[in-house]
Amino acid sequence: MMKLFVDDRRTPPKTGFECADDYDGAVFLIRYMDFEFATLDYDLGDGHTGLDILKFMHELKKYPRHLNIHSDHSEGKYLMRDFARENFPDDVKITMNNFD
Repeated sequence: MMKLFVDDRRTPPKTGFECADDYDGAVFLIRYMDFEFATLDYDLGDGHTGLDILKFMHELKKYPRHLNIHSDHSEGKYLMRDFARENFPDDVKITMNNFD
């Protein structure tokens, strides 16, 4: 199972994930790979957010089976959750769990 981790500050998992620390890295991986699981942060520190990544996924119609939002951003994590609920297929599992 292919898994994606996107965060600019947290230490990525040592194994089992393709990792990106910014928007450009994430969209490159999403464009060329299919992920069963993706865990995203909201703040990416490069002028983009996890919400931008979700919009890119939706534009390409490339959805993970399980989307986790691991952000501490008080508004951003709910913006991401609501966008995914409204725009991703109903069978995508959406969770909000910290990845620390």
